[in-house]
Amino acid sequence: MLLCVVLFFAYAMFVILKQKRLSEIQTDFINNMTHEFKTPLSTISISTEVLLQPSIIQTPERLTSYATIIQDEANRLKNQVERVLQMAKLDKQRIRLNKEETDIHPVIKQAVDNMRLTILNRNGRVELNLEAKESVLRIDKLHFTNIIYNLLDNALKYTDKDEPVIAILTRNVSKGIEIDVRDNGIGIAEDKIPYVFDKFYRVPTGNVHDVKGFGLGLNYVKLMTDAHYGQIKVTSKLGEGSVFTLFFPFKK
Repeated sequence: MLLCVVLFFAYAMFVILKQKRLSEIQTDFINNMTHEFKTPLSTISISTEVLLQPSIIQTPERLTSYATIIQDEANRLKNQVERVLQMAKLDKQRIRLNKEETDIHPVIKQAVDNMRLTILNRNGRVELNLEAKESVLRIDKLHFTNIIYNLLDNALKYTDKDEPVIAILTRNVSKGIEIDVRDNGIGIAEDKIPYVFDKFYRVPTGNVHDVKGFGLGLNYVKLMTDAHYGQIKVTSKLGEGSVFTLFFPFKK
């Protein structure tokens, strides 16, 4: 009887702590989402007030500039909403991929090109060491591109240096290809690494408290890697950056 009581108490404590953590994650997600939506809405509101001024017509360059700002912020809002809806959709149904034989090196280069402006705005650079001799995989090109894009975006977010350096390496290993995405960012504490792929989880960043996002990027990366029958792991040390290593097999 005593053993049963102890086991029941231990189980009850486990459930309570789990519910507490889920509640904290939900609160963090709501706070992050509010911030992500509030910032572009404020920018759009300010730009609209400027456009409503009669004198703006006399300065076409300012008119174009503020119209571009509104367009960019509206697209940012749209992308954030689509990201949340996409993750909700992935929860409710099986992931369907449109796989085809694809050389991943041009796909990686395209993902880097899509991020180039953001990287340059941070005075950063991306080093490509695409050394895999056999680089053709059966993948869904769209989701694979998003995997690389999310890892690049994550590397930039968690790098507080003036000149972030990101390196992407590919190499052939037994039965597949490994891809390393390295950064010189703030790193991840060892006790936080097991949670980085959890939905809505965001690594505590200390003084880098303004990191944007919902905590969905790495969860998406894990889901898509698993859907391609691949694997992902993280090695990291605080203050020394992180390395995300992906493995994709040549065959299922």
